[in-house]
Amino acid sequence: MTSHWTDRRVLVTGGAGFLGRAVVARLEASGAEVTVPRSAEVDLRDRRATAELFSRIRPEVVIHLAARVGGIGYNQVHPAELYLDNLLMGTYVVEEA
Repeated sequence: MTSHWTDRRVLVTGGAGFLGRAVVARLEASGAEVTVPRSAEVDLRDRRATAELFSRIRPEVVIHLAARVGGIGYNQVHPAELYLDNLLMGTYVVEEA
């Protein structure tokens, strides 16, 4: 019997973060082909870059965990900037999915 995840192409945004690493490890252990885009390589706040990522990877499943965060002090000083970045990432990832 094979796993539901065996050979599935899974895109995990934020897969290098605290929660993402655990999710990626579990998916890989279940046989999924996992892609974890790094922010240094793909800016998910950019519509074109996000579309190119999806076109290249062609994921069957998307798990969106990416977020721009800071400490409490940073969050208090830059709430609108963080909100916009996270809104754009979520919008473009969902749109492409």
